[in-house]
Amino acid sequence: MKWILIASVILLSGCASLFENRMSEEEVAQIRAQKASEEAEVVNAEKVLEKARFEEARILFRDFQGRHSQSVFFQQARLGEAQSLEGLGRYQEAADLYRDIYLKTLKHQPEIAALALYRMSFAYEALGDDLKTVAALLDARRMGEHLPLEVAYAEVPARLAAAYARQNRENEALTYLNEAEKGISIVQQEKGANLRSDWLAKTYVQMGTVSTNQLSSDNFSEFVQGQKLVQVYLIKALRLNDSAWSPRALSKLQETYRDLYTQVESAKNRETQNSLGGDLFDLLDQAELYRPMTGQKMNSYENSFFAYLSEVRKKTEKIVYGSGGTMSLTEESAKLNSLKRGLPQTKKRSIPLPPKVVPEEDPNL
Repeated sequence: MKWILIASVILLSGCASLFENRMSEEEVAQIRAQKASEEAEVVNAEKVLEKARFEEARILFRDFQGRHSQSVFFQQARLGEAQSLEGLGRYQEAADLYRDIYLKTLKHQPEIAALALYRMSFAYEALGDDLKTVAALLDARRMGEHLPLEVAYAEVPARLAAAYARQNRENEALTYLNEAEKGISIVQQEKGANLRSDWLAKTYVQMGTVSTNQLSSDNFSEFVQGQKLVQVYLIKALRLNDSAWSPRALSKLQETYRDLYTQVESAKNRETQNSLGGDLFDLLDQAELYRPMTGQKMNSYENSFFAYLSEVRKKTEKIVYGSGGTMSLTEESAKLNSLKRGLPQTKKRSIPLPPKVVPEEDPNL
């Protein structure tokens, strides 16, 4: 009888174990399904963000956080919210949120922490704080192993080059510009066929985008120095004729030149107008170096950009050499130009221009 009882206990224990194992498998399946559902929800919100529908994306990310506070994708959703705030022009809120995300993910989700640092640099740049911009970029660079390859090898150094150029730190600017150029080749070699078809256009736009939010007559010359180094990437993005990113490159280039012209037009006296106009002419001349050679066909984005350059040049010439007309401002440009900050004047130093690029000879095009 004793042995029967023992056998019964063993048999019942075995059955319980099998039942527990079966339940565990079901639970694992449920967890996996839930995780996949949450991931799909965040990815969908990121697609909305990538289409520049910032308010809609912000709502989606906030809604996800409210329903999934314990999700492994919670901080990723917060990162998306911060980018949405940045897109909406709420730069201080975005910077504060990026910093909080970085601190909370550094140990267990370093990929998110590194991206938060990188995006933080955009917010600080829009706020006009180049010291914090550079600090965020250098910190992101130190976490490069956790960043997407194209961000670590191309975007971060290109943005550092522009920031250092604005500070008249010529050597550092050129060093990082060369690093960015080499980075493009490294990414292509490393990833090869695994690269998305639009990766280069997107990367060029990220490399060349500089905020004009704090542009003023006081920092005009420094801004132009930085723009000379990176506007070529936006022009290259035009050449790629990508349906998603080439229009963004065109919009950013036009916005930048419109805002620069507005500063020339609204300068308080003739001497300042002439000084700012001279800097703008230098930038226009540099952009013309990348106009396709005579006989080469330009796509619609290139046609629009170079036609716009001609318009800016004519109107600037009227101001500098005579009585000029005005360029109408978009609502966004009007908002950007209403925000100004004062910076101490620094002695302008010229930065050597990159060599002219012939599109069919450029391995990145």
